[in-house]
Amino acid sequence: MGLNSPGTSSETKKMFVREEITNEAQDRISQLPDAILCHILSLLPTKLAAQTGILSKQWKNVWLSIPALEFQINLRANYEGEWSAFDCFAKPKIESFTNFLDRLFAIRDTSGIKKFRLVCDHQVDSRCLNNWLSALHNVQELDLDLWELGEFPWSPFTNNSLEILKLSCNVLLNIPSSVSFPRLKVLHLHSVTYVGGASVEKLLSSCPVLEDLQISRWQWDNVRNFVIAVPSLKRLTLDFSTPEMDLYDGDDYEDGVEYKLIITAPNLEYLNLIDYMSDSIQVSSMTRVTESRLSVYKILTCVQRTAEQTSNYESNVREIFRSIPNVKHLTIGEFTMNSLGESLDSRLPVFQNLVHLEISFYVANGAILLPSLLKISPKLESLILPQVHYIRDLHNFERNMGITSPNVIGWFNPEENQVKPPQDVPECLLFSLKNVEISCITGRVEEEVELLIYLLGNAMVLEKMTIWYEEYYVSGGPMDTTNYPTARRVQDRLSFTDKLMNCTRGSAACQLDIQMPELQL
Repeated sequence: MGLNSPGTSSETKKMFVREEITNEAQDRISQLPDAILCHILSLLPTKLAAQTGILSKQWKNVWLSIPALEFQINLRANYEGEWSAFDCFAKPKIESFTNFLDRLFAIRDTSGIKKFRLVCDHQVDSRCLNNWLSALHNVQELDLDLWELGEFPWSPFTNNSLEILKLSCNVLLNIPSSVSFPRLKVLHLHSVTYVGGASVEKLLSSCPVLEDLQISRWQWDNVRNFVIAVPSLKRLTLDFSTPEMDLYDGDDYEDGVEYKLIITAPNLEYLNLIDYMSDSIQVSSMTRVTESRLSVYKILTCVQRTAEQTSNYESNVREIFRSIPNVKHLTIGEFTMNSLGESLDSRLPVFQNLVHLEISFYVANGAILLPSLLKISPKLESLILPQVHYIRDLHNFERNMGITSPNVIGWFNPEENQVKPPQDVPECLLFSLKNVEISCITGRVEEEVELLIYLLGNAMVLEKMTIWYEEYYVSGGPMDTTNYPTARRVQDRLSFTDKLMNCTRGSAACQLDIQMPELQL
């Protein structure tokens, strides 16, 4: 076909039409006000937004006015070489980035930056970092996830514009008396170090409208008495999971060294508390809390602790539960129930509003506490007994701690008849419980099967029960084909399933779902 043939002419016309449409679309975007273009670019990662500068002269400087700057440098995740050579690999990349950011701050109006987020898994030059932060005079959201920062520079943030502050790095917080944050509503502090307990109180007292507070402590941070007194607070997440053995040196116990946590937050609505550090936990009433996750524990069998210290700690844990009587969704961590004793009826309030309960039992008291929990939860609709995540490492943990525990299968102690159905069927079973999910069931403990049959027989409105069958632990240790041959496992599976499928059910509409693992030959 020749160049002047009709087919070629038609295709050429279509090509020109497509170009006109594309150019028209580009012109329409370019005709938008710069403020709208900046807003659109602010929704993109900063690296992509910067690349729009090559589109045309008009676009060259638009991205320099975007109000949000976000940078993520994850060198370790992408590194495949020898770790001894990592610094040589990372150094030129960090230098290139710091040079780029230096130039960016030099040519743009930094007063227009409302959000600055920097994530970097390698050391950044402290001089450069301080220069960047010093330029953020009107920033509203500051998020730093860094390898190390040194001492945090407060002076750039004294103009009262900051609304969100998130720090996740090895940084020292030394709060001057002149600093205040009248607009700060969100404060997240992860792995930071404080001058002392007074600096924590000073920081929090400088935030009169704070609503969301997250604090993670994974190492010694110079604070023994951690006081949180924030009347405006609505959400509180504390992760005090520093291992106990990392907190004490030498004769600290004998010298009376203690770690304390004090919470006063009367308007709190959400509480997530993980605390393996505090010897004493004091909480005020938090009647507005509707959702809570609690995992609090001290190694109470430690020989250094007196009976009085143990009793006081157990009282503290019970007081946490008493402080949230109106909770609707409650998750209780694995070791927490160990501090509450064997009878809960007179020690905890009746949770009249509780509809969802997720609880991991500690094997020492196991499911003996379940009847009492059901009794004080009259409106319960969903009961979750999840996989005990620590179970596979429990023997090593207890051996390291010098703890001797009974032979364990699942979350039951088969050496004691633990589960005793209550004489009176709990109200929630008769009128409200609709969903039950139970993990780590072995079927080899009679009390396990009795509990399941009891729930199926007495839950009158139950809609579904889901069971995850577990074969990992047999006779308190990892399973192998020698102590638990395949033929026996098949027989146990069939027996377990038959007992549940043929038992009397209180709810004719109940669906029973038994999840079996793949049979390992």
